[in-house]
Amino acid sequence: MLLDDLTARDVMTTKVVHAEPHETIREAMIRMDEHGIHGLVVEPTSASRGHCILTVKDCIEVLCDAGEAAIDSLCVEDSMTRPAVTVPATLCLSDCIQLMRNAGIRTAPVLQGPKLVGILSFTDVLRACLGGESDG
Repeated sequence: MLLDDLTARDVMTTKVVHAEPHETIREAMIRMDEHGIHGLVVEPTSASRGHCILTVKDCIEVLCDAGEAAIDSLCVEDSMTRPAVTVPATLCLSDCIQLMRNAGIRTAPVLQGPKLVGILSFTDVLRACLGGESDG
């Protein structure tokens, strides 16, 4: 089966778009929109204890809970998911899907050891199932 033969590395997106912890939610939302993506990876800091991620869902929660003005006053670090659920680069796609589904996420940073090597989304998985190429 295709999902057991391919790994996260085989189908992940290698061009990861990042957010800085101190930029505003609005700035991060603009970057997601410009790149047509649903999540921005935040590199580990001493406070975050691992890679973090700011997703569209996180931004919607800010809008619903704090109102539209909050996207200009809150920073990425105020609302990001920390630490992010990550997947190992060598994990087979069927296990990646199960892990992401169980965690209730649709985008996950891909790690080779402690190093970020890409990002995996359900869109990448669907593209692989349809025979599409990854960017990596």
